[in-house]
Amino acid sequence: MDLAVLVTVGGASLLVIGWLIDKFFGGLVEEIGKRTLDRLLHRPSKGPLSRRAVRKYVSDVRRNYATHTVGFRRDDAAITVEEVYIPVQYESGGRRLNIEHVVAGKSRVIIVGEPGAGKSMLLKHLMLAWARDPARDPHVPVLIDLHQYGSTTLRELLARALSHGRHQFSVEQLDDALNAGRLRLYFDGLDEVARDHLPAALNELRELARRNSECPMAVTCRESVYKGMLAAEFGAPLEVAELDDAALRRLLLHLIKDRKRCELLVAALRASRHLLELARSPMLLTMISYLYMDGLFGERAERLPKSRSEFYEQAIAYLLRRDEARGLDGLTRHGSALKLAVLRKVALLLMNNPNGRTISHRDLLAAVRAEADDFNLEPRQAAELIDEIVDRSRLLIRLAEADQIYAFRHLTLQEYLAAVELSKRGDDLLRLYRGDPAAWQEVVRIWCGQVSEDCTWLLRAIYVDPKARPLVLLCLAEATRVDYVFAEEVIDVFIDRVRCEEHLQEPVVRALGTLAGAGGPRGQRVLSRLLEIADPDANTPAHVAYRVLAASGHPEALRRLLEAAESNPTARQALRAMGDLAVPRLAKEWRTWAIDELGLLGTPAAAEALVELLPEFYNSERVAWWLAALLNSDDVRASLGGNTSEGSTTWITRPYRGDWSPRLCSVVEAVVKTLRGPELSHSVEGLRSKASPDSSSVALPPDGLPPIFPPVALASLATDPNPLVRLNRTLPEPARAAVEVIKSRTRLSSSTLAPSESDQVWSALSAISPKHASDDKLRVAADELAELVISQAEVGEAVKNLLRALEWPMRAVVAGGLRKGWGGRQDWALLGETRAEPRFLRRAFAASLWLTALLVAGTGGYRFVSTIRGSGPWGPTWLAWVTTGGAFLLLAAGVLVLLKSLLHIGETAGIAAGCAVSLGGLLSAGGLSAYGVATLTDWRAPLLGSYGVWLLISATGICTLLGLNYRQRHRRWANPYRGLLIRYAPQCLPSGTAPAHDQVT
Repeated sequence: MDLAVLVTVGGASLLVIGWLIDKFFGGLVEEIGKRTLDRLLHRPSKGPLSRRAVRKYVSDVRRNYATHTVGFRRDDAAITVEEVYIPVQYESGGRRLNIEHVVAGKSRVIIVGEPGAGKSMLLKHLMLAWARDPARDPHVPVLIDLHQYGSTTLRELLARALSHGRHQFSVEQLDDALNAGRLRLYFDGLDEVARDHLPAALNELRELARRNSECPMAVTCRESVYKGMLAAEFGAPLEVAELDDAALRRLLLHLIKDRKRCELLVAALRASRHLLELARSPMLLTMISYLYMDGLFGERAERLPKSRSEFYEQAIAYLLRRDEARGLDGLTRHGSALKLAVLRKVALLLMNNPNGRTISHRDLLAAVRAEADDFNLEPRQAAELIDEIVDRSRLLIRLAEADQIYAFRHLTLQEYLAAVELSKRGDDLLRLYRGDPAAWQEVVRIWCGQVSEDCTWLLRAIYVDPKARPLVLLCLAEATRVDYVFAEEVIDVFIDRVRCEEHLQEPVVRALGTLAGAGGPRGQRVLSRLLEIADPDANTPAHVAYRVLAASGHPEALRRLLEAAESNPTARQALRAMGDLAVPRLAKEWRTWAIDELGLLGTPAAAEALVELLPEFYNSERVAWWLAALLNSDDVRASLGGNTSEGSTTWITRPYRGDWSPRLCSVVEAVVKTLRGPELSHSVEGLRSKASPDSSSVALPPDGLPPIFPPVALASLATDPNPLVRLNRTLPEPARAAVEVIKSRTRLSSSTLAPSESDQVWSALSAISPKHASDDKLRVAADELAELVISQAEVGEAVKNLLRALEWPMRAVVAGGLRKGWGGRQDWALLGETRAEPRFLRRAFAASLWLTALLVAGTGGYRFVSTIRGSGPWGPTWLAWVTTGGAFLLLAAGVLVLLKSLLHIGETAGIAAGCAVSLGGLLSAGGLSAYGVATLTDWRAPLLGSYGVWLLISATGICTLLGLNYRQRHRRWANPYRGLLIRYAPQCLPSGTAPAHDQVT
């Protein structure tokens, strides 16, 4: 073979290879070219928020906010925020909603709540969520601790929070970032701003909100302190809801990490109504759990305190004597009584301090030395005593090591110690309260609960102010001794407000409920009057009375609420607020509304009740729907899986038999079979043959149903393998608008969208990812397209309803996958099997395919050139001309396609070039293949002879065998259900199927 022939054959082979590259990788090459050009033309500036600076800031966020110090743990170690965080909720329209979604979706939010309600933990969680995927939000979040405000302005605090490494953010750079709308601002603890500085802080917040409309802002504050000061800029506040029974159990399980001990503590809390109300605060529940694990309350929590004051007293005494209990007496030189006396003095000093929360090392030393003689303490020992309190008891902490600034770990501890210090000085407390009611009202409440003397005189003095009357009622619920006549006078006022349906804040509702559930003559009178107001036969509104009765936890209150719940949604909401106390009675109601309330309650006890009702209740589909939603809870699954009794299982739960008990498997089986109903008995062909499936017998999900457990929907989908969806090529206008919304909000490149409108639906749905979960506009658009696809899928109506009940990002992706199908029972059964990716087999198959193609293309190119030259012609003349034309067309169009991004040609020209490439490649490849196959199968060929036939047969056979083997093994590795769960519900993966890095695409 001469040089000219080799060059010609090589050129033809390169043409074929170029066509194959364009066919399979042309879009990728084009996209890389576009992105490279875009980076060259729009290189980011090296300013304070450059990519490099943001990466450093992300590292700072992960380091600074990943942990939270509690101070009650045995080893004094900090807790991991993401391990113990549970969603902070608020109530709206009788439902509990996640505040996190509101903060992500609104530009201005004010969050109020009781001390320790989880406001600060929420902001830390939001910072960490951003740091996990900074690309999900174009705004860079900044968390500012407002208790530091005073000596510096808000802008200086912002600049300090953004500073990282060697670079220090200046106020001028901060203004540039604010003007560009690059920041998301979280201001924590408006109530902790010093009283003298609060007006200035409010003015700065208002100015920031007005001037920087593109920067979202959120502010947290104590409910008792916030009086609508930022209403014009931030709107109505969101009030953090206290922990319900389900959230309380979930947080305890995160903290204790021992289900048996968790159940013991929950039972003990439920037996002590007063402490249960305290435990609905995340901060107090955290304290209770760690002190319980340290053995302070007994093995079965039988020594739980009965009031908040008693709890604080025990907790502080324990922390001061903790070293003695551990046998570490040698580390402490000063007695607990002395430390307590010093802490009481410091607490009162801080309450009177304009800064409110912090004290410098010099001022703290001076305060201790000033009382040294009274403490029988040498002045030189003051510093040693302070270090011992900080390092050993952890009640005081150093906020800034360099500046030596101190504060109490929790503000409520400071307030309790100040109340103890004033226990014999009620007149001073009243004077201080009148000077600043917002700062001292918590101290007044604690004082009334911990003194044994009659506190009527103090409450009468406070009661004169109508605005302070709710505080007096709160004090009545905790006070040790109050005059009967005065107490009845106060109660009468609030009972009248209940009767008149006036709005009562949640602390007031809880206080009245505590009085009604406390027993004794006073409690019985309050309870009887509330029951009278809430009498269903009275035909008068009693919404407020229902709330108060629910807060009482009294059996009579439960009975009255059940009587009213049949026709009153507010009474049902109140029943739900009673938590697990209402579960046994709701389970006996045998009503659809009672099933809904059990589902909304969501505790393991409610799930157990629903499991018992599933085979017996006349509307078993409704029970199954709620169980499908509750199975999302780890706590519920653990509770249902605690029973190891045998249960009937089929292919539906086969992937999870190593993780779930037989009982939990049988529950999931029953839920799937109940929701699928008679459809399971139909064959796939029977389902597809139905022109319009009868949906009259298919139960719709209840209103307000949360997203269901993904394996329930996916197992149901697996019964209909490869359902076909045929969309019209022309979309309705709402679907077109939805595609445009997804393109804009996911930055989906127009070049990656197919020209067909129906094909654009699949591309848009596939662009949805978990990071878009908080984007409400994107959710609406994705739901529009998902509904368009699901409604036309050739599956049963029950499966459609199950797919619609998934979390919306997963629903969109599942709908997008219906174009090719999700596989059948075999793929679902293989979900639990983990196999390594068959990379060697893939490479061997690709290599054999390329070698075979090169063999055919090279031989065909040689024969084609021989035909053109006339030295060894084969076949008709027109085939040679067609092959030649196709080669030239491929070469010209291929060059144009590769340079398209640099030439900026129009979309129409780009489509034409792509069509030319395809046509040229088809013509040249077809001609060369014909020449190559003819030459290889020609027994009389001058070069190969009979060996060509066997070479072609061998190469084709090897490719076929490798391809079939690779397809079989790849199916086990690239399981479609596993890939879906890895991205959208990793908690639902069977154990031992941890997501491999290369499977997360």
